[in-house]
Amino acid sequence: MNSPTLFPQNQPAIIAALHLPPSPAMRNGNTLTIRQITDYALRSAEKAARSGVSALYIQDLGDQPVSKTILPHTIAFLTAVGAKLREEFPQLALGVCTMAHGAREPLAIAQAIDGQFVRIKVFTGAMVKAEGILEGCAHEAIRYRAEIGAEQILILADVHDRTGMPLGPLSLVEAARSATVHNRADALVLTGSSFEESMRMIAEVSAANLGVPILIGGGADENNIARVMQSTQGAIVSSSFKPAGGWMKESMLTEWDEERMRRFMRAAFDAFSSREKNN
Repeated sequence: MNSPTLFPQNQPAIIAALHLPPSPAMRNGNTLTIRQITDYALRSAEKAARSGVSALYIQDLGDQPVSKTILPHTIAFLTAVGAKLREEFPQLALGVCTMAHGAREPLAIAQAIDGQFVRIKVFTGAMVKAEGILEGCAHEAIRYRAEIGAEQILILADVHDRTGMPLGPLSLVEAARSATVHNRADALVLTGSSFEESMRMIAEVSAANLGVPILIGGGADENNIARVMQSTQGAIVSSSFKPAGGWMKESMLTEWDEERMRRFMRAAFDAFSSREKNN
């Protein structure tokens, strides 16, 4: 079997964000065992594969409050789950996104699980987030990726991510240019506080012709994915796959609904096909 590809030529790049339940280290009353979390991940990946999703990343969303640095138990936890996903679903492009900030750790996990990409929320510049001030890690990420011989792992860099506030006056376009031209991100993730803001951000950055794929990081659903596909290479999706939407405690870890996933993917493929015919 050929290695899975994050940006296939013949289909849209739809990345399912698999938010994992709290790990045992959280000890918050809602934690599951690693076996239970792995079973949750396998059920979700099975739904993704059956629905036509070709890429998925794992994220320790349930481990809150978020640490300012990536802790050893997080590395172990994500590696254990990711390795099982790779074993059972070799056809999926697999990625890593950690809640805490860091460059080396997600790349190391991705390499260990034979992953194809990582998502880094603060790649350049600085952001004020709930856990404090986080500084860009582009230099560390690029150097470490080369050190471990993992240049094939793509770096998806968020720009002006909606979960924080940029620290400084650098414009969106210049921040995107910094991430790609100067700091070698392989793709950009743009997410505003609303879908309309996300689309405005995408339009601004697309006009700069930076030469890398652009993904919308949230807000895409079966009703608007056609619009998204007009100006991006794809979308990162989780909430639209769930029967309970929104960023609430009850919905954050609700399992995906396969019928919703199938409807979304049909709409995405239709939009992609229509775009290809018109180009």
